[in-house]
Amino acid sequence: MSFFLLTYRRQADADPAIVRFEDSTEAMSAFVNAERALRDDETQGVVLLVAEDEQTLRRTHSHYFSTFDELLAEAT
Repeated sequence: MSFFLLTYRRQADADPAIVRFEDSTEAMSAFVNAERALRDDETQGVVLLVAEDEQTLRRTHSHYFSTFDELLAEAT
């Protein structure tokens, strides 16, 4: 399994920045540092996810890669 650090703009219709890690300690350290750096920025979010590969990540966590309009269409 791989660890994926996603940094995204909360209101933007753009794919998040993705950094892949194979080492859990390195991934967690990067996540904590990113959270600290973005703590006061309400326009951005950061999340650390685990998946087999990026293709699986995009399928299982598609809401991070979908536009607002796509999410609305899925909800109705």
